[in-house]
Amino acid sequence: MPKRLLLLLVALFLSIGAQATHIVGGEFEMQHLNGYNYRLTLNLYFDNINGNPGALDQSIVVSIFSKANNQLLRTQVMYLKNQSFVPYTNIDCTAGELSTKRLVYYETLYLDPNIYNDPAGYYVTWERCCRNNTINNIVSPESAAQTFYMEFPPVIKDGSFFRNSSPVLFPPLSDYACVNELFYFDFNGTDPDGDSIVYDMVTPLNGYTTPSMPVYTTWPLPAPYPTVRWQPGYNAVTQVQGNPPMSIDRQTGQLTMRPRQKGLFVFGVRAQEYRNGKKIGEVRRDFQVLVLDCPRNASPQVLAAAEGQKDFYQENEVLRITPTDSRCVNIFFTDPDFSEFVSLRARPVNFSSQDYTFEGKTSGNINQGSATDTLTATLCFAECFDTEGKVFKLDLIVEDDGCSLPRQDTLQVSFVIAPIQDTPPEISLSTPERLFSVKDGDQLTFDVLGTDPDEDVVSIKAVGQNFSLDGQDITFEDRSGTGSVTSPFTWNISCDAMKQDSYKIDFIVESIVCNELKSRKVTVEVKPENNNTPPAISTDQTATVIELEAGQPFEAKVFGKDVDLDLLMLSAQGEGFNLADYGMQFVSTGSNGSAQGTFSWTPTCDAFQAGALKVNFNLTEDVCAPSAAQQLALEFRIKDTNTPPTLTSDKEVLRFDLALNEPFEAKLFGEDMDLDNLILTATGEGFNLADYGMTFNSTNGSGEANGTFNWIASCLGTEQEMVRVNFTLAEEACDPSPQEITMEFRVKAPSINDFVPANLFTPNGDGRNDFFEVPGLPTEFCSATFTSIRVFNRWGKEVYSSNQSDFKWDGAGVNDGVYFYVIDYNTSKFKGSVTIVR
Repeated sequence: MPKRLLLLLVALFLSIGAQATHIVGGEFEMQHLNGYNYRLTLNLYFDNINGNPGALDQSIVVSIFSKANNQLLRTQVMYLKNQSFVPYTNIDCTAGELSTKRLVYYETLYLDPNIYNDPAGYYVTWERCCRNNTINNIVSPESAAQTFYMEFPPVIKDGSFFRNSSPVLFPPLSDYACVNELFYFDFNGTDPDGDSIVYDMVTPLNGYTTPSMPVYTTWPLPAPYPTVRWQPGYNAVTQVQGNPPMSIDRQTGQLTMRPRQKGLFVFGVRAQEYRNGKKIGEVRRDFQVLVLDCPRNASPQVLAAAEGQKDFYQENEVLRITPTDSRCVNIFFTDPDFSEFVSLRARPVNFSSQDYTFEGKTSGNINQGSATDTLTATLCFAECFDTEGKVFKLDLIVEDDGCSLPRQDTLQVSFVIAPIQDTPPEISLSTPERLFSVKDGDQLTFDVLGTDPDEDVVSIKAVGQNFSLDGQDITFEDRSGTGSVTSPFTWNISCDAMKQDSYKIDFIVESIVCNELKSRKVTVEVKPENNNTPPAISTDQTATVIELEAGQPFEAKVFGKDVDLDLLMLSAQGEGFNLADYGMQFVSTGSNGSAQGTFSWTPTCDAFQAGALKVNFNLTEDVCAPSAAQQLALEFRIKDTNTPPTLTSDKEVLRFDLALNEPFEAKLFGEDMDLDNLILTATGEGFNLADYGMTFNSTNGSGEANGTFNWIASCLGTEQEMVRVNFTLAEEACDPSPQEITMEFRVKAPSINDFVPANLFTPNGDGRNDFFEVPGLPTEFCSATFTSIRVFNRWGKEVYSSNQSDFKWDGAGVNDGVYFYVIDYNTSKFKGSVTIVR
């Protein structure tokens, strides 16, 4: 516990002192608010006569423990929120020595689901010392504490939120009991969750607080808590001696006793909460009862006699009321005490109906010896009351207002009541016919009559079997009346009515007697007469499966005939497609008795690709009850008789060896005997023609295409072992057969070794071999570029150089002899020697 909270508690407790509290009793409640938020309440009952005002706590500190290990989980300060006096059952019985206040403490708690999830559950307690020292049934009450105790389940169970509120006990009354008088006290409760409550008597808990420490100034202690010590002759079963001793009904929570001596007695009651047969919590109420010597109060008396009979009813009788008997019972009640107020009421024992009423006086003052010493009332059962042959029991209870609790006398009347007989209503028609044959334009009419021999209110209505009357030209009004009622029925038969083979209509009469619906019905059947002959559909085609070529025009005639001369209509639908998607057309005309349509189509390649296409032709008639549509289907299968085109070239061979920069040209020719449109193209195998400097120009057309391929062998060609160009001839046909020719090229690039210079020259001016030169030496070999030529003597001295590939060295300035040269192409070099001879 935090130090500041402990200091707060010490300050609160020391301000109270070690004085008697005179707490009468009390109990906890826990109400679920929302989410994991709950309101914890302590109802405390304080002796307002003997209680010391200094012992009326303005705040308390409650403790919550885990049942699994009795570990203290938290403490909570709760403040006094309101206080009120506990009322008496009868204010005239108020005792000056008995006055009780109800003190209510409550706070809102958040029960963290990460903490309050132990299946064993939890308990909350608060202790206070000490009890009233005038208590007679326990030892040393002035030193006995009170421990208020409640158990509650976890907020999480089996991984899900477990919502629960504790039982709420009936507020106790400030009534006292009288010696040798029967005393009853309603301690029952309600459960907000609908859980079951089981009650029993338990020994009140004492706890650990003492007169020197009336409330905890140390850590609060967990369960188990010591109980009070009973005086001899008292125990958990006999907490108040008597005949009978104090006991509580396990199901109703009603406390009953007939105490044998006066005094102040403490007792304990427990309400255990069950859900699905398992206990989930409990609430304990610790309380006390005052027993006094009271003036003798005599019990009132009640008698009854069936109306018209002189003898009083005896409890071992069964009162039998027939439909012709009076349904009333006379009741007489009085009280031996002078000037006593008495009241009469009835309580069903084994039935729940309230179909009875009282007439006359059901309450008043009894003045013994005068004309008003007996009151009379009459109980009458409703006409519809029916025990269905069973014996019903009704308690007639008369009660006085004597002290401390009212006395009463009960007369239990057993009876059997038969309901007043009722004759069911009847229904009839103004016509004896129940089957009607009708045609278009007929009118069906008759009257519907409902009667009731008992003159009850009757109602008549008409209901179609599996069809709605509102959907037809039917006039009928549902009506009600007392004893009898009439409503005319009219049906104008139209085409809408002729669309069904048969109609059944129920005419129903109803009356309600004693909340029981009684009905009768009569059913008529209406059958439309239809003599329609189905129309016939035909075509001018001899076969239903038709083969066509793409581009071949087709036309078919479709005919409709009807012997009834009904208006006919023809239509066509593609099976799984729209006619317009494939360019199909259907035009039709219709008239009375005949219809004609024309289907026209020129198939395209789209139809060839689709495979078989089926067209359904439908013939319908415009008549009240038409026959099913007549159908005719034509299936079309498209074929294509294509002859492949031819592709040729002006070259006899298709593989060529070219030198670098050598020009090449080839012509290609395409022809098609079907005169399909031809398209001639050329593509490089793994490259674009333009990247290699190749060009291809073609002329395309119907049945003929020509093309010219040109190329000057380039360096890119030298980088591959083989360069391939594919020439393709495509045709625009439903089932095309493209043709292809492939030409292969090898390109040879020049090498410096092909240009070996002479190894001797004679610069003597005779015009022959006067220079060292390499005629035709190229400036580059695709990837190699001429950089320079350098000439050295045998000692390595450079004697000549040039950066021109068409150099000429005349040997000037040097002697005859052998010289060495280096021709540099940047990426490669060529070395050699040359001799000068003059």
